[in-house]
Amino acid sequence: MALDGTFTTGSPTLHVTHHSISRCWRAAVGLAMVAFSCTANSADAPPLLIPEQMNAGEIQLALQKLNVLGRVLYIAAHPDDENTNLMAFWANGSLYDSAYLSITRGDGGQNLIGPELRERLGVIRTEELLAARRIDHGKQFFSRAIDFGFSKTAEETMRIWGHDKILSDVVWIIRKFRPDVVVTRFSRDDQLTPGHHTASAILAREAV
Repeated sequence: MALDGTFTTGSPTLHVTHHSISRCWRAAVGLAMVAFSCTANSADAPPLLIPEQMNAGEIQLALQKLNVLGRVLYIAAHPDDENTNLMAFWANGSLYDSAYLSITRGDGGQNLIGPELRERLGVIRTEELLAARRIDHGKQFFSRAIDFGFSKTAEETMRIWGHDKILSDVVWIIRKFRPDVVVTRFSRDDQLTPGHHTASAILAREAV
C-alpha cells in the first residue's frame, strides 16, 4: 500500500485517498442521524386521535340527535348572562343543536376572587364559557365587542362598540350556525336595563 492510499493487487489499481474516506464517513454519519431523527419523531408522535374523543354517553346523545332537526341560538351581552339550565335543556333534553352568542367576553366586569381585570379577566370568563359548553354540549360564539363597563343606553353602547362592525359579527355567526330559532336574553324595547343588554337584543333583531 502506498502512502497516498493506493492499493495494488496485481489487478486494476484501486485509489483510495484520505479525503474520500473522510467524505464517506461523513455521509454515513449523516444518514445515521437522519434515521435516528425519523425514529425518534415516530416514537414521540402521538397516535392519530379524533380531535375531541367522545365517551359512551356523548356517543349515545349524538346518535339520538340524528333524529332531531332543530337549532337554537341564544344571544346576550355578557358571559354571565347565559341561562345554563336552558342551554342544557335544549342540547340534552330537546336534542337541539344549541349555541350561546355572548356579544362581549366580560372583560369589563368585576372580579371578587382574584386580581385579574380587563383583558385577563376576559380570558378567564371566555374559558369559563367554553368549559360550560363542554358540559352542556352546546356551542359558544363571541363577537368583537369590548365590555367597556357600565353603559346607560343602547345608543351609547352602539357608538362605542361600532354598530356596523358588531352587527356584521352577529350576522356572520347566524349565517354560519343557521339557527331555526333565535332567543334573546333581554328585550330591545326595555330602557330600564343597562345599555349592553338592550344593544344585544337590538343587534340580534337586526341580524335576523
